Amino acid sequence: MKKFIIPALLAAATLAPATAAAEGKPITVKVSYDKVLLASDMGANIVMESVEKQARAACSARSPVTNQAYVDRECAKNVAKSAMKKILEKQEVSGLDTSPVFAREAVTLVADAGQR
Repeated sequence: MKKFIIPALLAAATLAPATAAAEGKPITVKVSYDKVLLASDMGANIVMESVEKQARAACSARSPVTNQAYVDRECAKNVAKSAMKKILEKQEVSGLDTSPVFAREAVTLVADAGQR
């Protein structure tokens, strides 16, 4: 009996994250950032790392079977892409300086997503 239970638990542990990701529940994430940092390349890198970290946190959950944390990478990528696009739009509308590094990354992420 023990031989059957262990593979069943392992299967349940690997299927739980996949099932949760497949549900496609829309999420809303409030991403915080410092507008002033976006004016410099170094500051833009800090903002981009922060946005990606916040996106991973928003797309993280615990497996109900093993209680181990997992990150839905596709969700995190989409949240970060959307956040960077909105940040770039806000910077442009507000007339604030935006580092070319950030602008290039935001545009590249949006273009990459459009090709898939």
